[in-house]
Amino acid sequence: MSLASFRTWAARLKGEVILPVDPAYDAARRVWNLDIDRRPALIVRCADEDDVVRAVELARTRSLTVAVRSGGHSQAGHSVCDGGMLIDLARLNHADVDPRTRVARIAGGMRVGAMLEAIGAFGLATPTGTCPEVGVAGLTLGGGESLLMARYGAVCDNVVSARVVTADGRIVTASADENADLYWAIRGGGGNFGIATALYFTLHPLTRVLSGRLIFPVSRARDVMRRYRDLMAGAPDELQTSGGLVSSEDEPALFIAFCHCGDAESAHACIERWRASLRPESDDVKWRPYSADFILHAIAGSGAGSFLPELSDDVIDVLAEYFTSAPASCTAAWNDFHGAVTRVQPDAMAFPLRHPGYDVFVHASWKTVESRSGALTWLSELHGALRPWERGVYVNNIGTDSVEQTAAAYGANYQRLRMIKAKYDPDNFFHLNHNIRPFQK
Repeated sequence: MSLASFRTWAARLKGEVILPVDPAYDAARRVWNLDIDRRPALIVRCADEDDVVRAVELARTRSLTVAVRSGGHSQAGHSVCDGGMLIDLARLNHADVDPRTRVARIAGGMRVGAMLEAIGAFGLATPTGTCPEVGVAGLTLGGGESLLMARYGAVCDNVVSARVVTADGRIVTASADENADLYWAIRGGGGNFGIATALYFTLHPLTRVLSGRLIFPVSRARDVMRRYRDLMAGAPDELQTSGGLVSSEDEPALFIAFCHCGDAESAHACIERWRASLRPESDDVKWRPYSADFILHAIAGSGAGSFLPELSDDVIDVLAEYFTSAPASCTAAWNDFHGAVTRVQPDAMAFPLRHPGYDVFVHASWKTVESRSGALTWLSELHGALRPWERGVYVNNIGTDSVEQTAAAYGANYQRLRMIKAKYDPDNFFHLNHNIRPFQK
């Protein structure tokens, strides 16, 4: 397709097309993972759902590989492609909130921070990730871990319906009443089944949380992590925690993040019990609005994940050892799984991580070419050292295109996902993802 032909086609869009000759091209193709450097033939910045349909139709006609970007945070770099079409949803970034029904319609390119601001204005909240720049759609389609998941479940547990552009260019609704199989699949099955142009979320009354970080010298990591593990045995649904290594150019430190969304009396009693047991060097736990203001910003880089059923002494020893040897700007952190997220059956939807445990994400970042190798080596070695205790993986944390790892992430749900893939995308048009290959009869 010639340059002139692309320009002619682009004139039909409400959005815009960016080509390699355009000044905005390099910035437009950049993604969060610094190790990804791909050059699509064109970038389609869709302004509405019809633009998405037109982009899919052109890609099919021209046999172009399609990458779909919501926030660009795919660990494996699936938010951009070489030589194909990047469908960028960033301009689909509006929210419609109905405080009466407590449902929000979130457009497919909206990011977590903007979403929280929109629904927080009504004194409402729903589980989201912990980085404001992450795209809501990518987070949700993969399942979605959250600061509220012990009380309200995973992000995908709160999806009541979705608008999806399928591989053949149709716009369909996925809900319990319409295309129920697709509704099952998109809640955890990633971008395999179409492009989510809108997601509808259940909202919950919530204006503030008691939250913040408890900080410890890394020399105390073994003792603190063991005490933390014991405290988690009695953790209420209102409490969500995470923990790990604080990235620092100076002395590394251990953090335990605390987020209590219950009443003031129980929240204060809980944090005082944790302070007394853990004895932090410092902490900034206080009452805050549940909004993007307190959410941690991610540092660009590369990462890999492991789901661990427990923080055994052996696991703690491995983590403590690697914490003390971490290069600057490298981290390893976990989200705990307990409460509501673990009370959903693993086959209730595609997202299968429903067992108590800890989802560990190892992250490497670097500021110079020289420091890149050391950072990635540390990531690989720590991830490998945790593998003997790994019992699954959160699909959004997979940093490779391994078919085996994707299948392992879905476990017993994988074959059902392949059947649904064969119905909605039999040609595997949407294959630049943690790919679920369609079942072949």
